[in-house]
Amino acid sequence: MNLKIITDYYRRRVNEYEKIYFRDDPVRQNEQKIIADVLATVFKGRDVLEIACGTGYWTQFASEAAENIVATDYVQEVMDVAKSKKYNCSIKFQQEDAYDLSFMDMSFNGGLANFWVSHVPKEKMQSFLTEFHRVLKSGATVFLADNVHIPGFGGELIHKKEDKNTYEIRSLSDGFSTEVLKNYFTENELKKLFEPYARKNSINIFYGKCFWYVSYVKK
Repeated sequence: MNLKIITDYYRRRVNEYEKIYFRDDPVRQNEQKIIADVLATVFKGRDVLEIACGTGYWTQFASEAAENIVATDYVQEVMDVAKSKKYNCSIKFQQEDAYDLSFMDMSFNGGLANFWVSHVPKEKMQSFLTEFHRVLKSGATVFLADNVHIPGFGGELIHKKEDKNTYEIRSLSDGFSTEVLKNYFTENELKKLFEPYARKNSINIFYGKCFWYVSYVKK
C-alpha cells in the first residue's frame, strides 16, 4: 500500500468522512451507540493515547470520562477538523507515525485505536501492537473497534497473489478513486491477536453484525 496514495485519499475525504456514521441503518446505529456508550465510561480518570483519531468523532465520546487525551493521526488535515470540535477533558492533537511513536515508554494509562486496525498490513501488525503497548503502563485500559465484514458492503474484497492482506476500492464525491487496504477479523482472530497483551480474564469482545470492539487491561 502506497503511503502517499492513502494519505492523499484521507486528505480528500476529510469533508465527507463522518457521513459513514449517519447512515440510515438501525443495526449500524445501535452498534455505534454501543461503542460510544462504552467509550464514554471505560477511560474514567485516564491519560489516554488515541491512535488514528481522524476527525475526532470517537474522541468526543472518550473525552466524556478521560482526564486527558493525546489524539494522534498521520494526516494533519483530519486533525484540523478534529480541533474544531468540543471535548469534555484536556486534549492535545499531535501528528504521529503509529509505527514509530515519539512518546517515552509507559507514558499513558489508556490506549484507544478505533477503525485503524483494519488498515494495518498484516506483516506490520505485531510491529504496531508492540509499539502501541510500549507507551502504555501496566494496568492501562485499552479499547479498539473496527468493522465486521459484510459481503457486498464497501465493495468487493480484492485478493492479491502472495499477499495476506485484502483491499477495497473507495470512491469519493469528487470522483477520486483508489485502492485501500482493509483487513477484517473473526472473533477468534481478535482473541488471538490481543490476548497476549491482556491481563488474565480482562479481555472483553463485542462482535456485532457491523462492528466489533475489544477492551482489556494491559499486562
